[in-house]
Parts: sequence; C-alpha cells; structure tokens
Amino acid sequence: MYIIRASITLKDGTKIYARDYGKRGFPIWVGPGPEPESSKRVYY
Repeated sequence: MYIIRASITLKDGTKIYARDYGKRGFPIWVGPGPEPESSKRVYY
C-alpha cells in the first residue's frame, strides 16, 4: 500500500517538498514485502 506525503527527509537530513518539483506528494511504499514491480513508476 502506498501513502502519499508532501515532504520527505533524505538520508543526509535534507528535507525536500513535492511542490518544489511540481508534484502534490511523494508516494512511499509501506506494507509487508517489497514494493511491487508493476507500480514502481507511479507519480502524483
């Protein structure tokens, strides 16, 4: 299942916002197992 977030924090601590990239949110995979191959190219 995907959750959509308006911002994400990178591993180096930098916070980026989806609106800076012309998007409404970043899809983040949460759930049991790895992300399905069929939906890895989903952008919102």
